[in-house]
Amino acid sequence: MSLIKIIMIKKYNISWNTPKNISYFISINESGFSRDKFKYANFSNSVGDKYHAVHKNIEELKNNNNINNISFMNQTHSNKIKKIIYYKNYNNSDAIYTYNPLIACAVMTADCIPILVTNLSGSLIGCLHVGWRGLKNNIIQKFFSSIQEDNYNFKVLIGPCISKRRYEVDDIVFREFSDYKKFFSMNKDGKYNMDLRSIAHDILSQLGITDVTISPVCTYDDKRFYSYRKNKITGRFVSLIWFKK
Repeated sequence: MSLIKIIMIKKYNISWNTPKNISYFISINESGFSRDKFKYANFSNSVGDKYHAVHKNIEELKNNNNINNISFMNQTHSNKIKKIIYYKNYNNSDAIYTYNPLIACAVMTADCIPILVTNLSGSLIGCLHVGWRGLKNNIIQKFFSSIQEDNYNFKVLIGPCISKRRYEVDDIVFREFSDYKKFFSMNKDGKYNMDLRSIAHDILSQLGITDVTISPVCTYDDKRFYSYRKNKITGRFVSLIWFKK
């Protein structure tokens, strides 16, 4: 009698046309080892979840996808970019990239934008954690300027994030984005709804990056994903990219 392996970490299915040697994975919350407010597939050790549950989620992710090393970041809404030459985990940054085929790059989110990046030749992988502070501090522009490659060579995936309808900000944030006013709408409470996803896409377009795949999912509305705006105590889902062996 054969045993059927149960996959404990399930994938959000989105079609992204990457080079043949590149794989990617975005987790959803239908299964995993976290419980209570963090159920089921939380990948962050900094939100109050039990360490052993997070560790088991990460190990399951690695085993299911035949990955040895995942480089996670200590994300602080900065615009710090790190090139990973040798495997290092939990560096202080909000964007990383590597040419090392033995390293996977991961970003954790719960409303902010997870962005995955590769190039036409499949020689580079990277990821970014992008919220309004990152957008304001030009993390996307800084990321691509730090890589010595023509921008038209890049392939980008904008992953699930909070939608404009659900993302309310105050006048202080609105005034920080004078060049992007068309992506804001004043609501009945006198505040603004901000379209993070469209601003990110517009920045990529300005950089000459046109090969962009965009998830339409709203993390606030879709129960498969964590949302900090909806539940302050919550987990983080992972967006991951790596070189196939």
